[in-house]
Amino acid sequence: MSRYLRKVTVAAACVAVAAAAWVAIAVVLGIAGYGGPAPRTEVTQQRPYSDYIGREYRVVGDVSAYAWNDFPDKDKILSVTLTPPPGTRNRFVSYVIPMKKGQRIRILNAWRSYTMLEIVRYYVVSVPEAGLPTGVEITMRVGSDGIPDPRIYEPINK
Repeated sequence: MSRYLRKVTVAAACVAVAAAAWVAIAVVLGIAGYGGPAPRTEVTQQRPYSDYIGREYRVVGDVSAYAWNDFPDKDKILSVTLTPPPGTRNRFVSYVIPMKKGQRIRILNAWRSYTMLEIVRYYVVSVPEAGLPTGVEITMRVGSDGIPDPRIYEPINK
């Protein structure tokens, strides 16, 4: 086989492998649901989350409430997340309110959703008298053990 023909064959093989890789990536992203909102599942009745429903905590560490908007309408708040530092700032965050030490938080229910890279577990909580918008879901992420981060939240009713 001539040198030229060998180079063309190798180049064609590389293009074929690259195309197959792109197809595989597209299939994986499609299966993972990338590009659309991840469906969420309520896990309130499942242990260990059911053990924490109704419990109250007080803020003892650094955490802020991030108000997520319906960009470009920055005045329409869709949800609020309690996030420890470093947090994030982008066009989808209308404002950030640092939580005061001692602020009370009550766990209402538990949810799980899937992203392309991880399983996200979180509680929907109420945060009275914190200056947060009313009628908007407030969430706090937790690990698979269901325990709110003890560096940030201290149980009130142990």
